[in-house]
Amino acid sequence: MKIVVTGAESTYKSTLTKMLATKYSFVHTSEYAREYLEEIAPNTPVDPIPRADYDRIEQGQLQLQKSQGYFHTNGHRIFDTDGITLYIWKADKYGEIDTELLDIPEDVIYFLCYPNVPAGKDRLRIDSERRAKLHREYLDLLNSLPNNVLHLDQPTLEGRLACARKTIEELLNNAV
Repeated sequence: MKIVVTGAESTYKSTLTKMLATKYSFVHTSEYAREYLEEIAPNTPVDPIPRADYDRIEQGQLQLQKSQGYFHTNGHRIFDTDGITLYIWKADKYGEIDTELLDIPEDVIYFLCYPNVPAGKDRLRIDSERRAKLHREYLDLLNSLPNNVLHLDQPTLEGRLACARKTIEELLNNAV
């Protein structure tokens, strides 16, 4: 089973991904953009992010996905975002459509987090006021894909976690 937790910024994606990975002992892959901007190149401006830095983030995210089994069929994995986020980011910030970012295995299950929760404060969160618009981009894109999508629209972290856990447990039970 491969799950990607996705959606606009500040919607509990990273927190959910970590909690679910721990609960179910899934291989966990964090968001490369955050690692890059906090640890690898912490002085990078984020609004706007220089194109060369975006390109490094894209390359790092795609390499990370590949190395963490995104394209494999064995084992249980959970990813904090994937190429969909890069696709939307690249289109939004640079006006470029890059369909190569949509090389997505059909067995990936998406957990789409809705932006109906308070946005947290963080220097990397620059589109908090645009979360609803960006969410529509995620909805449109996910609706065009053959992948299954779980909509996490509960207004609390606890509600989203309970819904995600219920779905994962059903999937695990059906796989037996």
